[in-house]
Amino acid sequence: MTPRPLLGRAKLQCYAAGNEERETVASPTEYGEITMLHTDNPRLRIQLFSLTLGVLLSQGSALAQSTFTHVHMRVPDTTEAATWHQALLGGEVVSRGPGQAVLHVNGMVMTMMADGETPPSQGGVIDHFGIAVEDVAATVALAREMGAQIRTEPQVGVTASTIAFIEDPWGTRIELLEDPVYKGINHVHMMVSDADGVHEWFLEVFGGEDLPERGKGQFHTILYGDLWVHISQPDEGIPASSRYRSLDHMGFRVPSLEAFGKTLEASGYEPYLVRPNPPGSDLMFFEGPEGIHFEIAEVVTR
Repeated sequence: MTPRPLLGRAKLQCYAAGNEERETVASPTEYGEITMLHTDNPRLRIQLFSLTLGVLLSQGSALAQSTFTHVHMRVPDTTEAATWHQALLGGEVVSRGPGQAVLHVNGMVMTMMADGETPPSQGGVIDHFGIAVEDVAATVALAREMGAQIRTEPQVGVTASTIAFIEDPWGTRIELLEDPVYKGINHVHMMVSDADGVHEWFLEVFGGEDLPERGKGQFHTILYGDLWVHISQPDEGIPASSRYRSLDHMGFRVPSLEAFGKTLEASGYEPYLVRPNPPGSDLMFFEGPEGIHFEIAEVVTR
């Protein structure tokens, strides 16, 4: 893996008013020093030191670039699949891309037409995505009525008090979680043969906040805004590329495809397609480590 550039020293210092105790947390991507002061004023005052706009917007600043946009499923009927997902998991059905999509608070679950038989997501490098729900047991009961396969009944989870796994009628594995903080699309989970290497690659290319305590030693956890990427290794076997499976790819938005392309190339990968997208963005597609399929968008004004 190519070492990540260190753009100055960074640390996060939290002060409590009337209390000399402070907590310092090292930033996973070192772009500057951030001091947060808690006062009697309910607003959180944030002061930035040793940090310039030029650093944040620099080519190497993957953290400033990467915003999660969507996961994309292959299904035989995009309207049916989007309607099913919305009825079970909430959100709003909208027309986006090649098919219907379900818009959540922090991104979309998108659909496109399957080209022939589509293998299920389990067995591929993008194993599943997670959705936060109010009541896992009630959602499992409804999913069963709606034709989903119940892979695990409600149980205690690693990152949430209660979780369960289901598989939709078209083969995509979904984790249901009771997580009151990270709502909507809670996470996307990668299942790879080299979890440590893929973890480092994500940080190198997309930035993010590396917060290992969340995974409790069972898997890597990187935060992108309000979406988690989980990375772990299967107990046996080598997962296949996600491309052409029921859960085909995940998407990020960046300010510059050209700058991102240079970062990607430096990490050892290159796009197989770059093209304009008429609704107002340019798109890049590539397969990353172990066949993780990505769509990268740059918003443009034409």
